[in-house]
Amino acid sequence: MKVLFFIKKRKNPYSKIYVRLWESKKYDFTTSTGLQIKFDYWDNRNEKVKNKVEALDKDFINSKLLELKKNVIENFNLDYNSEKSISNDWLKTKVDKFFNRVDESKPELTYFIDWIKVFIETAPKRLYKGKPISQSTLKKYTTTLNTLTQYETDRGKRLRFEDITMTFYFDFVDFCRNTLKHSTNTIGTYIKKIKFFCGQIDLEGLPISNHYKNSEFMSIGESAEDIYLTTAEIQKIFNYDFSGTPYLDNARDLFVIGLNTGLRVSDFMRLDLSHIKADTIRIKAQKTGKIAEIPINEQIERTLIKNGGKLPRSISEQKFNEYLKEIGEKVGFTEMVHGAKMDCINEDEAKAKGVKKLFRKVSGTFPKYELMTSHICRRSFATNLYGQIPTPVIMAITGHATETQFLTYIKKTAAENADVLRNFYKRKAAENGLEFNLKVI
Repeated sequence: MKVLFFIKKRKNPYSKIYVRLWESKKYDFTTSTGLQIKFDYWDNRNEKVKNKVEALDKDFINSKLLELKKNVIENFNLDYNSEKSISNDWLKTKVDKFFNRVDESKPELTYFIDWIKVFIETAPKRLYKGKPISQSTLKKYTTTLNTLTQYETDRGKRLRFEDITMTFYFDFVDFCRNTLKHSTNTIGTYIKKIKFFCGQIDLEGLPISNHYKNSEFMSIGESAEDIYLTTAEIQKIFNYDFSGTPYLDNARDLFVIGLNTGLRVSDFMRLDLSHIKADTIRIKAQKTGKIAEIPINEQIERTLIKNGGKLPRSISEQKFNEYLKEIGEKVGFTEMVHGAKMDCINEDEAKAKGVKKLFRKVSGTFPKYELMTSHICRRSFATNLYGQIPTPVIMAITGHATETQFLTYIKKTAAENADVLRNFYKRKAAENGLEFNLKVI
């Protein structure tokens, strides 16, 4: 197999330099390199530009031709021996990629954001780990795309595949943190998706920078400042009389079901009587596709009886989150606690972006009821049962795939964990007929 360079005589004083891939009668393909040189400057025998003083670009062209020849041979060896089709289009594509040229009819083959747009558009037709891609995952893809678009606009630069380097990583993180004021965990989610996109681009054989594989190109994060409700607090909500405010009464009943099932809000909001068999709720999780089976406890049973054997009326997650704060305030969860909540900040920035309000997650000390959202249901369920029943049992209900993932939901303090262990010691002592009443001397 040979890679040759030649030019053709034209009326124009400048001639294009062509590359030819040739191997006996099996292959004989030709395409333009896009480089041009005066006909008289070309050394046909040595396939390069003559060493003429007038040929100011001779070193550049000769260097590029040597690199291109090496690139074509390497790609031929890889693709031919991988049983990929070798054709004239194959040669043209390799030359265009080598010179990083953009096919304006297919910008997704060159530009990072254009590739992501196509990826999101076609995502509903693909599977991830054998399952359709969930709406929540698609939402994260879109949010990451929107943030990257803001970054490009701010920096005045259109990102190519080869631009996704460590330099980009540090600059993007800085932009998200100091310009957009996003939280560390939100930025970490963007990086995680960017690394995923890069891996998919790599699989497609497109020229993505390999910096995304660097250990420093990491998804950053910090411990989430989330709250949970104790069993005593849940009982207080359950016992409170909301009959004077029907919408809060209905929201409280939904809350009770969420707190006692560990289901995501998207799942417990769509529960109906067909999901209940005898004393068990059985439902297929919308996000994971896994079947969850949860025994009905006293609070759920009494809620069903209260509603005439029916489930409470479902509402939007947005309304649910609003009503939870009202519920928490009425019940008296006004103690100041450290946490994070979505808050409207910088109205001037919102106006500049053409939106009415601009929300960001902010950390601080707030009344506990202000931090109550739908996520508190699963978090409270997992936290209150942790240490009381085997962890795999809780995970089977909540649908967490790994214990590491599950433990992010556990919000017990060090003192509370010590109490769990202390009670375990007491139970063991009682089983052995001993009295456990250690006092510090």
